[in-house]
Amino acid sequence: MKNIICICATALVIVSGCKKSPYLSYSDIARVQMSDTTTQTATFVFENKSVVQDTVYIDINTIGGITPYDRPVKLMQVPEVTYTYKRDPVTNQIIDSIGTELPFKAQPGVHYVDFNDKAVQGIMVVKANEATAKIPVILLRDASLATNTYRLRIQLVANDQFGLGEKAAREKTLTFSDHLERFKSWQTDNGFSPAYNWFNKYSTGKHQFMIDVLKQNIDEAWYQAANSNGSLRQFVTVLKEALAAFNSDPANIASGKAPVRENASPTSPAITFP
Repeated sequence: MKNIICICATALVIVSGCKKSPYLSYSDIARVQMSDTTTQTATFVFENKSVVQDTVYIDINTIGGITPYDRPVKLMQVPEVTYTYKRDPVTNQIIDSIGTELPFKAQPGVHYVDFNDKAVQGIMVVKANEATAKIPVILLRDASLATNTYRLRIQLVANDQFGLGEKAAREKTLTFSDHLERFKSWQTDNGFSPAYNWFNKYSTGKHQFMIDVLKQNIDEAWYQAANSNGSLRQFVTVLKEALAAFNSDPANIASGKAPVRENASPTSPAITFP
């Protein structure tokens, strides 16, 4: 998919009390683990309406050598749960917890092709004589994606070919929709996201305005290309001039289209560019 992005998974917090390599070395059996557990985000929004499915890939590493034959990799969906903790008012120790499953859990056969479907099991493999693989996950363009972002938490499962590698490298989340989404380089509203330094705060209103003005799919591929060829500063100048012209147009003011706002609410803040 053109605009797959990756973002940090807020549901995973790894605490380590000692300084050591994040991955251990195994030599007993062949094992498999994910090379990246950060959340991947995808959207159908830039695809033609005739596109009803697309594929994202999970990067897999193996441990224990290669084989002269293909080896299947097994995945399963697992729930995502957030916890609320109750603490003792005196000692501040946790005395109880309540788990709540996150909403918009992807449904097999509706939002993605089930991992047990024979049509996909044959391509979920580490190829012969290879130690890494990109395992496909086929997403389905259900109508519900137009209004909500769905979540698919994926976990590696041991099989007759592979045991499991590091515990911290066995799961990740895919989020996907059919509407505008943040892309990798604009994932946060701070300096940790390079696109923020050029465009400031993200909003769907700003994202759509950029698409309308520049007549391009504003996604990770676009950003990387613009960054590589040095055109980001020019794009910012074009966007600032276009925004000023749009917001000062009497017709846009009379119709309520101006100023351009962060979202559809008439009380949301007006967008700006640095």
